[in-house]
Amino acid sequence: MMRGTLIFFLLFSSVLAAQEVHKPDEHGKKLKEFYLSLDVENLWIAGQHINWETGVADNPDATHNIKTHCSAFAAAACKKLDIYILRPPEHGQALLANAQYDWLKTPEAHDKGWRPVTGANRYAAAQDYANRGYVVVAVVQNPDPHRPGHTALVTPATITDEQLAESGPKVIMAGTKNYNYISLKNGFKNHLISWPESVVEFYYFERKVF
Repeated sequence: MMRGTLIFFLLFSSVLAAQEVHKPDEHGKKLKEFYLSLDVENLWIAGQHINWETGVADNPDATHNIKTHCSAFAAAACKKLDIYILRPPEHGQALLANAQYDWLKTPEAHDKGWRPVTGANRYAAAQDYANRGYVVVAVVQNPDPHRPGHTALVTPATITDEQLAESGPKVIMAGTKNYNYISLKNGFKNHLISWPESVVEFYYFERKVF
């Protein structure tokens, strides 16, 4: 019985060893601490009229047709880090994620320091950038221009290649429900036709923030 258990343990250990495990370095750990300090699970709440920079509900009597605040949260996080991504007042909160998707492809975005995540395994590359302390945006545009897209930030995380292939990198996001930590697959599930889904684009900011 003990011999069988030992063989199982050795086989299990060899499987884990064969997988690359992606882990945050010191820069990534500091970036994760910053993201957690934003308290997204209690701010940028869906269905409320908010101050886009703070996520605080600011006018309960205002007419408000923006159901979620994913792109406002991403913009606010970037502003706190002195990084520009398309945001108010240059664009209103309505349909901002769709506009950010377009903007990140422009020469202006490149000049501001944004670079596309490319390569055969973009999920691993996006996670690795975040784990090394780079701000990484995951964004999708809705094919219907009158409906919202989605924007999230890749958060530093310990994750295997198998987990990345199964559900993508980990993200922090506002949405119908806000999360400090959720897989790309689950966080973007209302915006994906199938999985994996190539329409999700990743961009990283060229300068480490910590």
